[in-house]
Amino acid sequence: MLSLFSIRNTGLALSLLLLAGCAEFNAGYNGYPNQYNDPYAQSDFDELLAFGANMAKISSSARADVCHTLLKRQKNPPGAGIHLHLMVGRLLSDACGDIAKILNGVNAIQPGSLPDERMQRLVAIHTEALKRLQNVSRRVGSLEHKQKSVQSVLESKDASSSKKDENRLLREKLEAIRSMEKHLDESGDAN
Repeated sequence: MLSLFSIRNTGLALSLLLLAGCAEFNAGYNGYPNQYNDPYAQSDFDELLAFGANMAKISSSARADVCHTLLKRQKNPPGAGIHLHLMVGRLLSDACGDIAKILNGVNAIQPGSLPDERMQRLVAIHTEALKRLQNVSRRVGSLEHKQKSVQSVLESKDASSSKKDENRLLREKLEAIRSMEKHLDESGDAN
């Protein structure tokens, strides 16, 4: 009797474990074959806010890892969710790619695919922020270019002034040698 009871309990326990395992395995299943819920593919307001908040809390190296993951997923035909996650991620990390490409991807999203007014506002705000960031980057690049050209001009002036100083020293040495020769000639004539 005892062995029958333990076999039944073992069978029941195994069945429960099997059901729990299947439930965990199917947790990401969205009802379509070969497609699982990808958090980056989602494009709802709360998901993007949570994503931005989580990105803000992690280290810059972890942000870069997230960005690399998003960029890899962008190589496949990306949906609106990937473009929107890249948009949010780019505000927090340079590793999320080129701003112009991100803006092109966000602008390609069909207006009807963002029916939530809050989402439309969020996209508008982030798009403008990325445009400003892109303009600042361009200005910084322009200023760095100008700084390099000014620095090269200053270095060439320094080089020419050091050559002038070198030439002046050589002339002074030459005059000193001539003066010594003249002095030696005069003293040689006196003997």
